[in-house]
Amino acid sequence: MSSLLSEYTELSAPLKSSYLHSVFNAVNVLIGVGVLALPFAFRITGWALGTLLLLFCCFITNYTAKVIIRCLEGRPGTGSYGDMGAIAFGPRGRTVVGGVFVIELITIGVAMIILLGDALMSIFSSVPLMSSRIIAYILTLPTLYLPIRKLAYGSFVGIVSCFALLTIVLYDGITKRHAPGSLLEPQPTNLLPSNIYAVPLSFGLIMSGFTGHAVFPAIHRDMEEPKHYSRVVNTSYVITIITYVSMAWAGYTMFGDFTLSEITQNLANIQEYNQVLNGFVLWLVFLTPISKYGVMMTPLIMTLEKSVWSWPLIQDWCQHSNSRMILISGLDRLLLHTFVVGIAIAFPNFDRVMSLLGSLFSFGISVIFPLLCHFQLFHQEMSLSQRIMDASILAITFVLAILGTAWSFFPQQVV
Repeated sequence: MSSLLSEYTELSAPLKSSYLHSVFNAVNVLIGVGVLALPFAFRITGWALGTLLLLFCCFITNYTAKVIIRCLEGRPGTGSYGDMGAIAFGPRGRTVVGGVFVIELITIGVAMIILLGDALMSIFSSVPLMSSRIIAYILTLPTLYLPIRKLAYGSFVGIVSCFALLTIVLYDGITKRHAPGSLLEPQPTNLLPSNIYAVPLSFGLIMSGFTGHAVFPAIHRDMEEPKHYSRVVNTSYVITIITYVSMAWAGYTMFGDFTLSEITQNLANIQEYNQVLNGFVLWLVFLTPISKYGVMMTPLIMTLEKSVWSWPLIQDWCQHSNSRMILISGLDRLLLHTFVVGIAIAFPNFDRVMSLLGSLFSFGISVIFPLLCHFQLFHQEMSLSQRIMDASILAITFVLAILGTAWSFFPQQVV
């Protein structure tokens, strides 16, 4: 999810990143809150299809992470995802990318509010849905008024919570001897989907774990030795896929057909688990949206304010008054935040929002658009086999993206 910041902030520092630092940055980009929904995705798909989809998404996004850099290499003054769009398709390419990023940012904000509200209900079971969203509104609002440098630790909190969650899920499963919630006595599971009509919902849930490609150009630019970029990507993907497979396998094995849309909801329902450890990870998950929300909304705030300040009426009204400028800036943030939370109230299901995020945006930004740029720039140099491979990936991902996006809006009782 932090991929979106590459259009507005720089990862680079005065000192370039070492190989290990670059791997950490890449893993931090890839592994996010989407890991919470992976066991639920396997509940929908069953073992065979879920594993196939997970490996397919891993392969194609690993490939496109390298394609993006090929599109940018050898072109001075370029180094961002938006630059790639401009190189391939002119100014319109950059405009399209900017528009897609704005919509994706709003969707990410909605997912963060839902996750925070759901975590609150897991910790305090008596809190109703509407109250959880209102509390989430209050808790995240101050982060929109903090400088970005004070929010920079959010990414670290997020990655720590993901690995802590995986560790505690495995510990809970091993220490509990009987079902439900045990790895020693697994719940019944399915090799193939039990409900074929629900399968498209899983496309986005699985793909949402591979969002982050817009930040890979910044990681490449920040490396001490850019020639090792492919190794960085491969190492990062090995760590990521091991994490994802472990979480999907453990969660689905422990809860089977009773796996909920967020694995933390299952953990909160089992009283036999170590409540201190489970409480710790639930609080980490609770803190993750708070720590990340302001960071993720900053590019959207900048875009909104740039638009508002371009209005002649606003310019005239604020021309000689700093207090009016501060007032307008504060109202922008408040109205944007209210809009995002309003969507989270209207669409309260975490799995649907993550499915939409994965289907519409992750497939589009991480796979489809990079391959279109690659073909536009290098089609004359590509071998026949490479053209066939790119065309096949494009065709498959177009279908998965369309079906997954449509299923994200279907009523819950239909799927």
